[in-house]
Amino acid sequence: MSSKVNAMQLFCLLLGLVLIADHATTALNLTDCFMSSSTEDLDLEKFSGIWWEVARQPSSSDFCTEVNITALNPATTTDNTTVLIATTYSNTVDYPWVNQTMNATLSVNKSELEYGFDFLYWNPPNYTPKTVFKVLAIDYTEYAFVCGYTNSSDNSTSFGILLSRDRTPNTTTLQSWQQNASALYPNFEVDGMTVITQDDTCYAAGANPSSVLSMLCFALSFIIFLELLISNVVE
Repeated sequence: MSSKVNAMQLFCLLLGLVLIADHATTALNLTDCFMSSSTEDLDLEKFSGIWWEVARQPSSSDFCTEVNITALNPATTTDNTTVLIATTYSNTVDYPWVNQTMNATLSVNKSELEYGFDFLYWNPPNYTPKTVFKVLAIDYTEYAFVCGYTNSSDNSTSFGILLSRDRTPNTTTLQSWQQNASALYPNFEVDGMTVITQDDTCYAAGANPSSVLSMLCFALSFIIFLELLISNVVE
């Protein structure tokens, strides 16, 4: 009986060691952002346009984050491309509509895309510390996995964000992106990412621009109607 117990304990011990070794191997395969390379063949023209930040790790106090990227001369033969980055967001939970804007202008050398974007944001009235963006994976039409540092001289400021062309991707899609990213990069842990608020509350008074325009048109029409009514009564 004792020999059977010892055999079972030995089997469990060996199984545990195998599982630990497998987990360690997986962990070693996960490359942190400092060691990761940005996509070398990144197409800056396709990358341009509006992206929405839909999930982030670690969590942030910002909401409704929109990243608008513009490559000014992507089709030229020059090695350097001027890229404009405008990031708008809200930084207060009491008023979650967009109330902040940061801008950056940088020169991107196409032969050095693997190192990512290294730039300063102008966030009035000051510049932010030097920021780093690395585009780890992208399909241009739906998602982009981006890691980086809010302060390039401080590794503790690393982050991972999921950018989406769709402002509010469904839960299944978002979870699929998180799982795919988490299998390769430590800044994209499925249980560690925070979903970013992206809904109608991102606009003033909770209304989107089309709703605001409709309300203004209605108000103007009503005023004109009252003026016509009053003029008819006077006559």
